[in-house]
Amino acid sequence: MIPVRLELKNFLSYGTDVPPLDFGTFNVACLSGGNGEGKSALLDAMTWAIWGEARKSSGRRKPDEELIRIGTRHMEVTFTFDLEHTRYRVTRSFSKSETGKTTYSDLEFQIKESEGDSYHPLTGATQRETQARIEDTLGLDYDTFINSAFLLQGRSDEFTKKSPSQRKEILVRILNLDKYDALEDKARDRWRAAKERRKRAEADIERLEQSLEDVPEWEDERETVQAKIAEQKKLLAQLRAQEKELTQERADLEAKAREAQSVRESIQALDERIERHREEMDALSERIAEADELLEEQAAIEEAYEEYQSLQDERDVLDEKRDRRRDLEKTLEQERSTLQDRRNELERRLDRLKVERNGLAESLEECREVLAQRPEIEARVRRSQAARQQLGELRRVRRQREQLQDTLSEAKAAIVKKRQQLKAEIDTRQNQIEQEQEALEKKDDLATRIDELESKQQRRADLDEHLENIEAQGKQLSETLQERTGQLEAWREERERDVEELHRFREADGDVCPTCGTELTEAHRREVESTLQSHIDELETAIEEEERRIEEQKAKRAKLRRSYRRLQEERSELDDVPEALATVREQYQALEETAESLAAHKEQVDQLTHQLKTGRFAESARRRWQACKQRLGALTVNADTFETLQARAARLDQHLGRIQELEDADRRRDELDRKIKQHDEQIGELRTSLEEHTAFEDLRDRIDRLEEALEDIDFDPDRFQQVRQRIRDLDGIPDRRSALKNAQQNRADWCEQRDQVQDRLEQAKDEKAALEERLEKLEETLEGKEALVEKQEATSQRVQAEEDALSELQQRLGKLEARLEQAESDREALQEAKEEREEAAAQQHRFKHLRTAFGKHGIPSLIIEETLPEIEERANRILDRLTEGRMHVRLETLKEKKSGGTKETLEIIITDEHGVPRPYETYSGGESFRVNFALRVALAQLLAERSGVRVRTLVIDEGFGTQDEDGIERLVEAIQAIREDFAKVLVITHLERLKRAFPVRIEVEKDPAVGSTFELVGA
Repeated sequence: MIPVRLELKNFLSYGTDVPPLDFGTFNVACLSGGNGEGKSALLDAMTWAIWGEARKSSGRRKPDEELIRIGTRHMEVTFTFDLEHTRYRVTRSFSKSETGKTTYSDLEFQIKESEGDSYHPLTGATQRETQARIEDTLGLDYDTFINSAFLLQGRSDEFTKKSPSQRKEILVRILNLDKYDALEDKARDRWRAAKERRKRAEADIERLEQSLEDVPEWEDERETVQAKIAEQKKLLAQLRAQEKELTQERADLEAKAREAQSVRESIQALDERIERHREEMDALSERIAEADELLEEQAAIEEAYEEYQSLQDERDVLDEKRDRRRDLEKTLEQERSTLQDRRNELERRLDRLKVERNGLAESLEECREVLAQRPEIEARVRRSQAARQQLGELRRVRRQREQLQDTLSEAKAAIVKKRQQLKAEIDTRQNQIEQEQEALEKKDDLATRIDELESKQQRRADLDEHLENIEAQGKQLSETLQERTGQLEAWREERERDVEELHRFREADGDVCPTCGTELTEAHRREVESTLQSHIDELETAIEEEERRIEEQKAKRAKLRRSYRRLQEERSELDDVPEALATVREQYQALEETAESLAAHKEQVDQLTHQLKTGRFAESARRRWQACKQRLGALTVNADTFETLQARAARLDQHLGRIQELEDADRRRDELDRKIKQHDEQIGELRTSLEEHTAFEDLRDRIDRLEEALEDIDFDPDRFQQVRQRIRDLDGIPDRRSALKNAQQNRADWCEQRDQVQDRLEQAKDEKAALEERLEKLEETLEGKEALVEKQEATSQRVQAEEDALSELQQRLGKLEARLEQAESDREALQEAKEEREEAAAQQHRFKHLRTAFGKHGIPSLIIEETLPEIEERANRILDRLTEGRMHVRLETLKEKKSGGTKETLEIIITDEHGVPRPYETYSGGESFRVNFALRVALAQLLAERSGVRVRTLVIDEGFGTQDEDGIERLVEAIQAIREDFAKVLVITHLERLKRAFPVRIEVEKDPAVGSTFELVGA
């Protein structure tokens, strides 16, 4: 990872007007400034943007609310970096409501397009998902970063102070060995799966071998059943022949019974047909009588029908005349309405012209009145032009006064601003002094707190080791429980099979034993039942004993789990201890620096207070203010005269506008005279047209013609009503005439149809008599049917019984055949199960070795073992340069136990110039810093060269105050020597003698009003 650009807003001491920090202009730079100016805040902004982590108080999970600038409600940081030739950008923001009770945060992750300057979003659905993507891209977390490439202020001993197991975890993450954890988990899962496969295969083998034990008995039983089936088939053939003969006789009688039923149904149908013929004859006779009645009234019906036809014709003629009259009346009404509309339109035009003519006359009179004012307006124009000339000179003098007034106000504002700045700076310094004094009061409490946290950290390491031992015991117990549970399930299945076999044996009837195929005597039955029951009892005893053992194992495992949970809860309560310890140490270091700066701040307050009391500030502004006062006295302007001339000159444009209006009024007067004459002519023409009716002569002619045509139509409304009434009276005559015509045409046919129906009626009566005779004969034949049916059913029942017996024999044979067929399949399955057991055992052995190889004592441990000499060599090369060969560091991975043997660890052994190892705590602050610096730089070099994602950035924040002049010179030489291993190196310090060693500097300053800012010098 290589920093490219940092943009921040309202982050710690930085405000809103902060320039972006461009890392592309340098490779090595010194970040300098006074204590508390905001140097480390730039580094906190980088880690907060990427991981959401930075400096924070003890007990806080997230630092967001402590990072936002006091008095603001929105904080934002954008950090751009290069990673393996790809550019990424992260933007993280934090906001809080006006009351401070509600907070909001946002996180965006982007990648730069391969072409152009645009970015493509990589942001996830949630902030947690986005954070995971960022860490997956970088390949390391916050703790790994600050323990290697990031030497934070007050935390240079972060790696040295950690426990051996924590140091190993940091090395695991730096070397990107986390992937072996996943491989170990996969190997463990595969080992468990192979173990389960082997257990299943062994259970299958046992089950299949037991199922094949009874095969010889099944083969003997099959031959016996086949002989019985042959004898049963012979007997069944004889009975089926007898049943067939009786069934045929019964079928013949059944056919005759059905015939008798059919004859009865035919007789019933003939009765229904005879009834229908009688009803038809009655209907035809009634229709012939009605026809005879209509033929007697034929003359009267014909006369009434002729009258009806004549009235219909007359009504059609009257309808036509009525329609023509209505059309003419409608057209006449329309023409009269049009005539009235035209007259009204002419009258409206005449009124409108009169109104327009009066308006033109009024406008003409107004023009004449305006033209009479010309002499007075021309005189006013001349006076306003003279005033405008005098006003120009007065305005020039007034502008000079205004400029002097502005300069006077600016000078006064500068004096006031400087006074306020001095007061604000004094207040800020006094608040800072009060805060520093208040903070220094907590120094003893922090020292006590450090001792408490160091004790908790040691307890945390002891708990980790204890938890690992419990976890190993728990795994061993779980494996034992799995094996015992598998054995218990196998015994339960065997017991179920024996109980089922005993049940089948007790229910078996016959002379052959269903288990062995021998003769089933009472003694043999008791022997078999006793053997099965004895085996079942033994299995139940073994099951109860195994269940008791399993419960004991479970109780032991539960006890371990309770201990594990209790210790884990205690361990989780100590999770924040390392971070809290680092924070408290940082706070303690900051308090030591605060004590140094307190006296300087008090001296600054005294100087600023003296300047404010004596008025020795803003002297140039005071001189400008005095000069402006003198020049203002020499320039005077009479305000009343200026306002009078200004008002008179302002009316010049108004007077010139009035002159233009006079010229326009002169032109309008001629135009109005012309329009009035035109309106008088039009009014005269309209009056003549209305009085003489010349405008609508064509309409009056059309109206006269329509009135004459209306009088020519001969239409009698009374006659029209009489005709309509008579037609309604004769409304039924057309139907009676149609009925008369129908009677005349069909009476002879109806008589003939009646005779035919009479013939069909006699024929049906004859058919009924013949069927009654046939029915009598059939009933005599069916008298012996019941006896035959009883004999046939008895024979069928015996056939069914023998068939059932045959079916039972065949089912027994089928079961035996299925058992023998299944036995053949079981032989093949047995061979496959044995092969599966061998293969699973081989895989279990193989994955057990892989699990060990991928575990923390396997390949990762070997890689760390091979890497440690390189880290030692790098660290000692730097330490040799810093101490002239007087100190040496050694990393040991094995430690002797008090109980004997060794255990894996990661101890840091430091030797002095005599080669004698001494504890880390016995070295001075300067010596400790050199050791920490050498180790941390070696880790950072390793991180920059690792495979995959490389972090090619080194940050060294403070720690140089413990070094003398010679030590600082050696540190600078060491930094220059390793600069080629990193793309970016940042050194943070407030020491002037160290700043001079770096040509490129980022100088940070803090203004009490606007906050911190920085300037890039020498780039």
